[in-house]
Amino acid sequence: MDESLTLLLAQANDGDAAARNRLFELLYADLRRRAHAELAGHMRNSLCTTALVHEAYLRLFDKPLSVSSRAHFFHLAARVMRQVLLDHVRERQAQKRGGGAAPVTLTVDAAAEQADPLPLIALDRALNELQAFDPQLARLTELHVFAGLEFAAIAELVGTSERSVYRDWRLARVFLHRAMHGEPA
Repeated sequence: MDESLTLLLAQANDGDAAARNRLFELLYADLRRRAHAELAGHMRNSLCTTALVHEAYLRLFDKPLSVSSRAHFFHLAARVMRQVLLDHVRERQAQKRGGGAAPVTLTVDAAAEQADPLPLIALDRALNELQAFDPQLARLTELHVFAGLEFAAIAELVGTSERSVYRDWRLARVFLHRAMHGEPA
């Protein structure tokens, strides 16, 4: 499948719409599985798996695709799924806050008001900090968290050992935890 996927990526890069559609068919079940796993971690999210995958597909293929490898495709898919989730969370938060309507003062539980409905926004901020600190660790995090790839698959994609990926993941996790909780790095 890797060879046919690489061939389809090349054909999709050249603007072949049939190859792009075939590529999506081949990856659809895998992308749905990854999207489902990602959404399961955020139980209060109202976005369904199908909607996440379809929106990611539309964003990936709304313009000519320029993908250099299978690893590059999965990295792009992870980044697009991250953006779809973030846009959805931000839209929900805007609606919860009135979506531009005049605010009404009511007695509200202060802790509930300040609670982040999904840690996704905090994770996004922390990932941006990680990107500035170490882009490779940020890519690893996107592939693992948003694309749902296991360490063995990531190691194969980036051409390193699974042990190295796991070691890097531990470092990224510590960085993200500190960044999300306001601790010094």
